[in-house]
Amino acid sequence: MSIFNISKHITTVADDAKKYLDSSIEFYKLDLFKKSMSGAVSLVNLLVTGSIFMIFILFVSVGLAIIIGESLGSVSYGYFIMGGFYLLVFLLYRTFGKPIITKIVLTKYSKIFFHDDDDIQVSEQFKQAETPATYNQNLEPIREAHESL
Repeated sequence: MSIFNISKHITTVADDAKKYLDSSIEFYKLDLFKKSMSGAVSLVNLLVTGSIFMIFILFVSVGLAIIIGESLGSVSYGYFIMGGFYLLVFLLYRTFGKPIITKIVLTKYSKIFFHDDDDIQVSEQFKQAETPATYNQNLEPIREAHESL
């Protein structure tokens, strides 16, 4: 009789372990979806903001080129000066700005992906709700059956 009882409890533990594994897989799927969508939304916001800013810079640059060109007597001089200015900005970025931008982006996105406070609270609740209650209750009859042998 006790062998059947142990077998029943082992089956129950195996079923509970399967449920726990399935729940964990679903949790991590949702977590991955949340984080990937957060990154996608940030990327779209960055692209929209960057596009609007580029249009602003374009109009300001054309206006400044015209003003500079009229003051020098030839509009084309103003465009060449503005082109040279942007070439200088580009070279400074390639020389000094790339590591700074990389560090800023990595810091921002590592906070999103690795230090999300909501995820920490949810995972702690998940651990507290599943692990102790499920397995301590199911192990007790097995211990009793083992001791009776």
